[in-house]
Amino acid sequence: MGSAVLPAALIVGDRVVDRMLTRTGGMFGLWFPGIGKAVMVADPTLVREICRAPADVVDSAGANRVQEPVIGPQGLGSLEGADHRRLRAVMAPAVRDRALPRLRTATEELAEQVVGQCPVGTPFSLRPLLHQAMMRAVLEITMSVERSRQNVWLRAIQQLFLLADSYEITIRYALRHAGALALWPSYHRAKDVCDRLILDEISQRRRRGDEGDDLLGMLLRARDERGARLTDGVIRDQVMSMIAGARTTTSNGLAWAFERVVRHPDALSRLSDESDKGSEDVYASAVLYEALRVRPPVAFFGRRVRRPFDLGGRRLAPNTTIIIHLRSLHHDPGLYPDPAAFRPDRWLDRRPAGYGWMPFGGGSHTCLGDRLAIMQMKTFLQVFTRSLALSPADRRDEPVRWKAISNSPGADCRVVARHR
Repeated sequence: MGSAVLPAALIVGDRVVDRMLTRTGGMFGLWFPGIGKAVMVADPTLVREICRAPADVVDSAGANRVQEPVIGPQGLGSLEGADHRRLRAVMAPAVRDRALPRLRTATEELAEQVVGQCPVGTPFSLRPLLHQAMMRAVLEITMSVERSRQNVWLRAIQQLFLLADSYEITIRYALRHAGALALWPSYHRAKDVCDRLILDEISQRRRRGDEGDDLLGMLLRARDERGARLTDGVIRDQVMSMIAGARTTTSNGLAWAFERVVRHPDALSRLSDESDKGSEDVYASAVLYEALRVRPPVAFFGRRVRRPFDLGGRRLAPNTTIIIHLRSLHHDPGLYPDPAAFRPDRWLDRRPAGYGWMPFGGGSHTCLGDRLAIMQMKTFLQVFTRSLALSPADRRDEPVRWKAISNSPGADCRVVARHR
């Protein structure tokens, strides 16, 4: 029965997962092509045990190699141990606390440009505009790509992710051992175009001897324990990891934040009032935390068992994949009374903590760009609500569109904008 849950969720929605988890006490077994034996988990107590298990018992990277066709085998999400820690330390200064004030100014300018692109008085899809903005932002952060050259990059990235986000890649990944991924010419052509752009940028900077202060520059300056530079392939995979993260988590998370808040006029009014004052972002943070809770942009993340692992009274055998289902985790009524309701007030006297709110993953593989993403999403919420009065094009909730591992608004966040 468990093996039928994921296909059923594609057809009738994630609530089928909720019902199965309720029937089985928070964990059930399944088998999935390309993954094999697995368990689905959403109990926060069990999630805590999983994320805190020793690395020689539970592998944090192995189950997430479903992303390898895009980010590569040496991307941060695919690495573990010393290699993972070293690259994380190299990349952190480009996207963590000290860099955020400078990046916030650039994000405000970008948000104002998107506001100017919004048609007034007629329904339009906001998500494509947000998506393109996040892609421009990540190109500037990772490689300082000039605005005049960004369209070439955007076309290449869009073509690659049209395939990488499709249902087809899920099937091909499941059949990868039979050559379904290797024998996919259109995908490899699109990937090669993106790879050439990144590798050409690396080559030009190496020739100039001017690495720069962005993420790419930090990777070019990095040295391993023997003093050797990172290979071009390793650097390529880190750049593509950042692009994939911005495209999936940040742009979809922001689209969901707008989709939710425009359907709750009281929350939208409070957000607008705070944005007008411009002195704090307490309510903007609460709106964002709640949107990421009720509509996590990533459907799930995984771990793989290396040695026999006791979890919830059951012993999991080596090579079992553990799938942490985020929507069910975030809707645990023991953590969130009336969990389906959108209530930003939940977060006014607390910040996300523990193992009941994990839109950016958890443990040692928590997304490195989480603080950057939160800053960008809050800034967009504030700039938009200062400038525009937004309302939903349709009062009904937009359905969840699930593709590969991501969730996005089923109507692309259709809204109506008016000048304030």
